[in-house]
Amino acid sequence: MTEKVKVYQMNLDGEIDARKVAEINRVVGQLIKGEMYGLILNFEAVEHINFATLPSLVEEKKRLQAFGGDLRLACLSDYVKNIFKTTNILEEFQVFDSAQQAAKSFGVTKPVMSLPLGL
Repeated sequence: MTEKVKVYQMNLDGEIDARKVAEINRVVGQLIKGEMYGLILNFEAVEHINFATLPSLVEEKKRLQAFGGDLRLACLSDYVKNIFKTTNILEEFQVFDSAQQAAKSFGVTKPVMSLPLGL
């Protein structure tokens, strides 16, 4: 039995700024081309996120949803979570304590950690 949604996990680190959000945008485009519509953003090593980038994350979530997928967040520190809350963006996302929990929410046991060749 094949899993319905193919899921990719992107591990983020440091500060999330416009440059890193552009990389997320590129990855979402690659996932859609490769028919992998689930994306987990792992914030475990993120120290800060620029609040101005949050609307772009919501747009990427909507883009994946248009193809039947979704974008989910994992491992947000209290500090990063508060940035999402302050900008009223947190409720736009499903947030999980671990990337494994986020993967299970998609119905998969383990996300893909590297994009397939050609993407």
